[in-house]
Amino acid sequence: MRQKPIVLPATEELIARIGWFIRLRWVAIACIPVFVEVGRRVLPIQFYLGPVYGILAVLALYNLVASLLLPLVRGSRAPLGVGPDEREAPSASRVARFLLPRISSGLAYDRQAGRAAVFANAQITIDLAILAALLHFTGGVENPLRMFFVFHVIIASILLSRTATYMHATLGLALFAAVALGEFAGLLPHYSLEGHWRAEGYLDGRLVMAQLFLLGVTLYAAAYMGTTIAEHLRKREVEVVVLSRQLEDKAAILEKAYQEISEAERAKSQYMRKVAHELRGPLGTIKTALSVALDPRSGATPERTADLIRRAEHRAGELATLTQELLSLARARGARTSVELAPVEPAGIARKVVDDLRPSADEAGLMLVANIAEDVPATIGDADGLADLVTNLLTNAIRYTPRGGRVSLDLRARDGTLAIEVADTGIGIAEEDLPRVFDEFFRSRAAREHASDGSGLGMAIVKAVVDQHRGTIALESVVGRGTAVRVSLPIVTPL
Repeated sequence: MRQKPIVLPATEELIARIGWFIRLRWVAIACIPVFVEVGRRVLPIQFYLGPVYGILAVLALYNLVASLLLPLVRGSRAPLGVGPDEREAPSASRVARFLLPRISSGLAYDRQAGRAAVFANAQITIDLAILAALLHFTGGVENPLRMFFVFHVIIASILLSRTATYMHATLGLALFAAVALGEFAGLLPHYSLEGHWRAEGYLDGRLVMAQLFLLGVTLYAAAYMGTTIAEHLRKREVEVVVLSRQLEDKAAILEKAYQEISEAERAKSQYMRKVAHELRGPLGTIKTALSVALDPRSGATPERTADLIRRAEHRAGELATLTQELLSLARARGARTSVELAPVEPAGIARKVVDDLRPSADEAGLMLVANIAEDVPATIGDADGLADLVTNLLTNAIRYTPRGGRVSLDLRARDGTLAIEVADTGIGIAEEDLPRVFDEFFRSRAAREHASDGSGLGMAIVKAVVDQHRGTIALESVVGRGTAVRVSLPIVTPL
């Protein structure tokens, strides 16, 4: 899967520079009449005012349109690819990709940047044409304002790509050459600046070629220096953007790790509180019962003493069971690193568990049925963990099935997996409780009402053993009709 390109935050800066460019043009529009009047009255220089002010009016109208279009440039921020991996960019953006400075693969400009580049390119092109027309009507090669072509090349190097900048340098030189050579050849009329300038300079071929050469060298030198500096700055900008993204990614990873640690700490605290609560009740009962039984001043009869001892013994058994379940859960969860898996016989393990639990089923008045296939192969696994899995599934089924019900165990090999299914005709599990069945210490209200004993760790142990063997578990249940738990463990043939 290809990584999403990083979108450079260059759009707003590019649009801000275009806005500055438009404002600077307003300054030029305001200054040109001042230069014309000062030139006429101080130097003195002869200007052809009609063409000059006509061009000035066109420039003002065009700049007004540019000012109105600038807010419209802001549009969709969908990524506009400029790297080799972006091969499906729309055809309308090809000009924008040509005008925008090249960047590294995996980085991208947004669509706003493409629109802004086209907008800036159009303005620079129109400015060069207007400047050439203005120079034509104000002396041609005699006018020193021809150096303003350099200004536009510098602007292009700031806003556009190296290729586009050289293109504008060539366009500026071509426009000035068209004016100079056109006047020299008599194809265009010459509007001379009289006064301190040489009125016949446009007819001197050597002077014209010298002016073209010097302007060309200046334009291309400005293009080279401007684009080199701009590319260096853009490279630093890209490095800053990439570093910023990396820092954001690292911060996200650290934030996620912090949240996981915090969640683990909360779970640990909750777990310890629950364990302490589960242990405190039986311990309190045992202590009280033994204190009364052993205190000669209590006046308890032998029957009463025997009853207290039986209660203490029962609660001690609950503590032993809880302790064993906690150890089984911890063992299953840490088995991947602390337990060495070995060849096991699942069928033999299941038969032994059934034999051990059959008295409990008989005492509860239940029919315990075991369907264990004879062809179940040996596999690599944790024998104690598999025994815990089958034991907890059958124990839960026996505990929550009313007298007269049925509990069944089905174990067979199926499609390279060990399929274990325990079904009962018990009280079932409510739909809203199903997502929490494998949570530690969880017991539904129906389970607590049906049987007061039980730690809520049985299904958590089953899930841990299934995860230990990289298997799957599924559970189906209908309230009042029973529950079926299906476990599938991969069979790993011993060497």
